[in-house]
Amino acid sequence: MPAIDQARLDRQIQDIVAAFGDPARLRYRVLDLFEFYASRVRPATPASGAGVLPSLGVPAPVLRAVEAALRARALDDRLAAGMAAEALWTGPVVESRLVAITLLEIQPPEDLPPWVEAWAQTAGDASLLERLAGGPMRIVHRLAPERFWEATGANLASGHGAVVILGVRSLEASIDDMDAGELPRAFEALGGMTPPEAGEAWRAEVALVRALARRSPPETAQFLVDQIEQARPGATRIARQMLEAFPALERDALRRSLRLSAPG
Repeated sequence: MPAIDQARLDRQIQDIVAAFGDPARLRYRVLDLFEFYASRVRPATPASGAGVLPSLGVPAPVLRAVEAALRARALDDRLAAGMAAEALWTGPVVESRLVAITLLEIQPPEDLPPWVEAWAQTAGDASLLERLAGGPMRIVHRLAPERFWEATGANLASGHGAVVILGVRSLEASIDDMDAGELPRAFEALGGMTPPEAGEAWRAEVALVRALARRSPPETAQFLVDQIEQARPGATRIARQMLEAFPALERDALRRSLRLSAPG
């Protein structure tokens, strides 16, 4: 990887921005720049147990500069931005798809959920699912909340591994933005999901429940107690992992529920 020369990087980015209206040429120039600054090719984390997308290890300042320049250009032409985003999403490396997500974020929030769902199915990397959840889907929650709840509930119930993970990560990413009245909807949506047994979906669910426990220990503890009483697969396992995350009162309630659910 060559050292970052700011003047040279500025010229390279100007060439990229100049190709904005030509998706194929834009994709070529973005990938060419990323190859120029690549440090190594390393395997990324699979999104749903199948498919691995490589990352070039492009330095963060280079990636941020490309994203900022293209986002500024995209604000003038959202239609061209959508076409550019689709072209960059077909790129064979994580960095190209991160730039695509940046361009996706400027689209109308009501239009984002089906776009994000389609991309989730081809993401090929867990970090991209997190970025889709914490970027476009968080924007949907802030600006079109009913659309968010509709889409997230459908994603969780879809049964498609990567789409389910997207739904779980979307809830986690928006937890801190939710008012108290929205939290019951988060528990309802989570309860409608087919319980994962292992893998990235399981890790995502654990992370979500932990975030919910930080936000509202009483509601989260009651949710887990209800899930244990309903014999939901994985509920006792999550509760055991979460015990120390709760205050004493909620922790005692969970322990009682776990004792009552124990066989024999």
